[in-house]
Amino acid sequence: METAAIKKPNTSIAGRDKWLLGLLLLCALLAYRDLIFWDMAADFLPSVVGSYFYLSGTSPHFLYVLVLGLLIVRRRDLVHAWHRHGTAWSGALFLVPGACLLLWGHYVNANDIVHVSFILAGLGTARLLAGKALTRAIRLPVLILILATPLPAVLVNLIVFPFQLWDAVHTSWLLNIIGIPSMSKGDIISTAESSFWVAESCTALGFTKWLMIFALAYAYLFPVSRWHTVLLVLSSIVIAYVVNLLRIMTLVLNPKMDVLSVHTVQGIVFFLIGFSLLYALDSLFLRVFGKNAAKNNHEAVDIADDVIPGQKHTRLWVLAAIFSALLVATMVMPRWAEPPVGSEVKIALADDIGEWRLVGKPRINSVFLGSVRYSSHLNHHYARGHERVTLFIGDDDRRRRYRSLLSGKNAYPGVIGLVEERGLVELDALDSQILSVVADTDNGRLLAWHWYQGSGSATEEVLRALLALDQSPFRRVEDARVIRLTTYVERTPGGRRQAEQRLRGFLRDMNNALAQKEEPGV
Repeated sequence: METAAIKKPNTSIAGRDKWLLGLLLLCALLAYRDLIFWDMAADFLPSVVGSYFYLSGTSPHFLYVLVLGLLIVRRRDLVHAWHRHGTAWSGALFLVPGACLLLWGHYVNANDIVHVSFILAGLGTARLLAGKALTRAIRLPVLILILATPLPAVLVNLIVFPFQLWDAVHTSWLLNIIGIPSMSKGDIISTAESSFWVAESCTALGFTKWLMIFALAYAYLFPVSRWHTVLLVLSSIVIAYVVNLLRIMTLVLNPKMDVLSVHTVQGIVFFLIGFSLLYALDSLFLRVFGKNAAKNNHEAVDIADDVIPGQKHTRLWVLAAIFSALLVATMVMPRWAEPPVGSEVKIALADDIGEWRLVGKPRINSVFLGSVRYSSHLNHHYARGHERVTLFIGDDDRRRRYRSLLSGKNAYPGVIGLVEERGLVELDALDSQILSVVADTDNGRLLAWHWYQGSGSATEEVLRALLALDQSPFRRVEDARVIRLTTYVERTPGGRRQAEQRLRGFLRDMNNALAQKEEPGV
């Protein structure tokens, strides 16, 4: 009985193919040159402590180098996949939207869009040249680049704040388990000795991302089964969250927690702990799933499926021409004009609103706000006899993508406290829905109303931010605005009702003042 011959996999690339491939890479590099000079949100927001730990604050430059290194290490698999057939229609499925996003991202100065285009173009190139084989060979590096995609500011704001609250609650729970009485009030953890504020950098979303990237890189360098890879990546998320809770707990217990160097050292230590736990879990998965997870799929290759040397010349020339055309297009096309420096318009409001008199202009708590940013704002204390109301107005002219005013933090006047009640208030004078919050804080029991003007739903705002529509001819002319009214609530049976009446009266007077200001000649 004859034994079928096993064809030895081809591990070389024809000389002319190498030359054309080098030309293609050069054209692609020049077309995506914007990614080399990429300024991230962290470069614009240096005042945000720990901005490097945000998903949008980590530059993907290093990750490009990491992905390139991973591809070089597994070069043999890539060369083998090179000798398989590609499909034109599946390549175009990625290349066409990739080219469109490159032109759009270049036009609106949105390098995160260019980054997404780079991923799509890479997938399209792989599908066109070698089909599924090359796509499978680069799938984990592509996932790493997807994780490196910066998120728009509005989405970061929506993610970070809930994590701050969850971290405070779960850390307090851990402290109580080990016998240290504590209580969480919003983003504050209070113990008998002190109080600890869970800052945005304490959420360590960046740490979670890096641990996931480490898991993907490990699975790429040391091939394991599909289930092994999936469980390793999912486990990295759990490990990162638990390790970060332990880190916050040590900061609460550390009497020198205000020292920046202590934060840095503890961060490094817990990074190492997280990686060690991931390695230990990987060893456990190896025992369960075995070491042979990813057998080389190229052990036997049908001769009919093997590409004849030189058969890819035409497609390499086509791809080089496509990226050359994109290079020329990005060089000649105009860019959306960025706003001039200092173009923000200040919010103007009379010192007196009806019977209410301006009694103070306190500074906003920028540390509490963190990544929430306004193009202009005002914060005024008003008094009418013994009554007090604080008015906050924040505007966003939508001209800069690295900031957004949309956040759950707008419901609180610089401190959260112990939230007693949340609900919606309907007022005929306003088209917007008002969110009402009653909270017990160190400053007393407070009632806060806040609402947005000129903004759509969270989904709409995220989609517009992803496509940078407000930094293009499709921008909305009116500013986005958040308004918050805050007043005290007396600890009497009628205290809540009196506070609501106070805010309703102030809101009526404020709307009248704003309407008079908008009248011609006023």
